[in-house]
Amino acid sequence: MRISRFFAGVPVLLVAMALANSVTCAAGKTDGFAGASEEFCLSGEFNLAARLQGLAPSGNEFYPARFCIVTKGGTGLVHFRGEGNGNADMESSFAISYLPPDTIRIDTGRDAPDVVFEGASPSFEAARNRRIDPRRLVEELEAHPDYVIADDGNGWLKVRYPGEMADTAVKVVEGRLQSVRTLADLPLRGRVPVNWNWLWPKHGDGEPSLEMVVDGALILRAHAERRRLDAAESLALWQPEKDIAARRLPADAWPASVNMQMETLTDGVHLVKGVRTGFNHLVVETGKGVVVADAPAGWVELQQIPPADLVPGLGISGLSEQFIDFLGEQLPGHALRAVVLTHAHDDHAGGARAFAAGGAKVFAPGEVAEFLSKALNRVEMPDDRLSESKSSVKVEPVHERLVLEDSARQVVLVPLGPNPHVTAALGVWVPEAGIFFQSDLHVPNSDAATPRSDRALTECWFAGWATGTLPEGTRVLNSHTVVQTPLSRLRDYTLSTTCSEL
Repeated sequence: MRISRFFAGVPVLLVAMALANSVTCAAGKTDGFAGASEEFCLSGEFNLAARLQGLAPSGNEFYPARFCIVTKGGTGLVHFRGEGNGNADMESSFAISYLPPDTIRIDTGRDAPDVVFEGASPSFEAARNRRIDPRRLVEELEAHPDYVIADDGNGWLKVRYPGEMADTAVKVVEGRLQSVRTLADLPLRGRVPVNWNWLWPKHGDGEPSLEMVVDGALILRAHAERRRLDAAESLALWQPEKDIAARRLPADAWPASVNMQMETLTDGVHLVKGVRTGFNHLVVETGKGVVVADAPAGWVELQQIPPADLVPGLGISGLSEQFIDFLGEQLPGHALRAVVLTHAHDDHAGGARAFAAGGAKVFAPGEVAEFLSKALNRVEMPDDRLSESKSSVKVEPVHERLVLEDSARQVVLVPLGPNPHVTAALGVWVPEAGIFFQSDLHVPNSDAATPRSDRALTECWFAGWATGTLPEGTRVLNSHTVVQTPLSRLRDYTLSTTCSEL
């Protein structure tokens, strides 16, 4: 899971959990909220396996997906709405508005106040989302010919967008966008090509279809539609009636921030919160060094043109490198003993190169260890501490319970087996402390005795596994919320109507 949005897989989930369920953002002039706005939507299928957020890190797993961009002529207002599967076990939806000159708004729907980030600088992100609409992208280049730094005369333009470090190749023929080609740094993939290929009707003025390909794999196939909003609908979108009730958050919390804090749960056992928004990690001191659950990586918003990381400037390994530096400050003199990759989703495993560079052993579920070994050692990886040391990642497969023996405290790696979230997962158990960490199988929003309805299948599966496996008195921790769940509450899950009716 993660704080991310539409292409985030569970990415949608973390924005939904850590902040709200949708976001609205705008940049540019704000005059004239009333009047017509135009909506461009893409409806089709998204390939979670190719995004490395599916049940398995191979093959194809296509799920229905839809996302829409609303723009308003003469302004920089942009509204993004996405819906689809965040992961195989969860459908999500969210909406974001960029409101000039300094406001970003998450639309949470009717049941909760919107979340408003004030003092933000949304112009670059708004523009990246606006370019999802091929007509808006062409209009922008026509209005800003200075963005074009080369033209081959056959439709291909080399474009340097403001605020972006890399160039983007854009092909426009007879005023229609045909293709966009760029590069993105993705965990478990490295620096890879991202291509948008548009196919327009041969006759008439209809809307195009789209194929999006990342690193040679088809990620999105969709068809487009367009409509105009009337004045009342447009005004309601940009100035919702519940504005007064909105929760106000500082701009530096958007879209994801790094604010690490260590909470000691019991002697030698800690939870590091805020590694990035919505990411928490178990850290265990042993006599042979520190054991860490999961190796966090950033999250790239592939739907944006060009794609951008939620936490810019850190690259693939940077988040875990900062995490390791933080541990060195908090636990001086403690070596890195091991990092346990609970599953193969790229935001949980993608930072393992940083831990390998720090001398840690890397453990992963046996079923995905070979894949992770190849992925983490790809030649396409940008420079990081591991490449500087001219080393590589060796992934140790865990097929059955593995005890990391120690004179101080024992750590047990526990295979969880196939489940609705992934085909293979590990838990990290500290028997002496009565603490069991898993990442995405149990992610409660509260202390309620019933599981979340939006991911009941996985929650009920895990509750059954935990109550049949873990000893009484165990507390269960997760990656994405700070709720600690006693085993008794998971037993309540199994007795609930929600679980019994599955």
